[in-house]
Amino acid sequence: MPLLAYLLDHTPRLAVRPRPFGAFHLISVAVIMALAVLMVVLHKRLPCGEKHLQRGLMIFGMSLFLLEIGKQLAYSYDTAAGWAYNWDRFPFQFCSTPIYVALVAMCLPAGRIRRALVSFLATYSPVAGCAVLFYPSSDVFHEIVFLNIHTMLWHGGMFLFGLYLWLTETVAPSVDTALTAAAVYLPMPCIALLLNEWEMAVGFAGDYTFNMFYIARDGYCMIPVLSWFQANTPYPVFFAAYVVTLGVGGALVTAGMGLIRILRQKCKKLPESD
Repeated sequence: MPLLAYLLDHTPRLAVRPRPFGAFHLISVAVIMALAVLMVVLHKRLPCGEKHLQRGLMIFGMSLFLLEIGKQLAYSYDTAAGWAYNWDRFPFQFCSTPIYVALVAMCLPAGRIRRALVSFLATYSPVAGCAVLFYPSSDVFHEIVFLNIHTMLWHGGMFLFGLYLWLTETVAPSVDTALTAAAVYLPMPCIALLLNEWEMAVGFAGDYTFNMFYIARDGYCMIPVLSWFQANTPYPVFFAAYVVTLGVGGALVTAGMGLIRILRQKCKKLPESD
């Protein structure tokens, strides 16, 4: 791995990491929102249909996959100490789940399972993306320039791909969409819980923090409101609050898109009533 080490030794770094709501963050969000507005304005020209959905899933999934490889390499190499895997960055946070969902969905034919996976990408994925875009934690940015670009591309992509699925009517704002998306979501925090408990029992992460979904019993949850539950309630209550809060967030996306559709239909009928 000498070539990788050389590249990582010479990757661009900043003297001071960007701050949340600093210039880099705000410019990145502005670009993402401009793209979102452009997508809304030109939504009738967006490519849609089975062939384009398969292509979109492949582009989205493979892009996340390649970005994640770069991230894992960057966090696993230290210019002074060399190679050591950073378990703190193990790719199973809530924001990491779209990579697995998209890669599986792109391999499946049209059907109920793929529809459930796509519903997740249209609901829960944008919620996670927007959480980081609009309310980033203090450690979301890094001195390594690539990692800052990575986080904005990753979370912006989650938001924009979810928007694409709604604008092309790949998913509909229905109870079925909310339920199938929830069916994909609900096992995820349970898997994270099992991984956290396994690490506490075995200690495979060594001196690194291992806090998947930020719900580890010996970890810290930085999510507003949920951090209060973690500090002031028994762990089962905190875990239940986490599952319900994120579950409600995904359901609200579906409800919001349903409300937008109703308002659009009413606006279209206004000229007819004059």
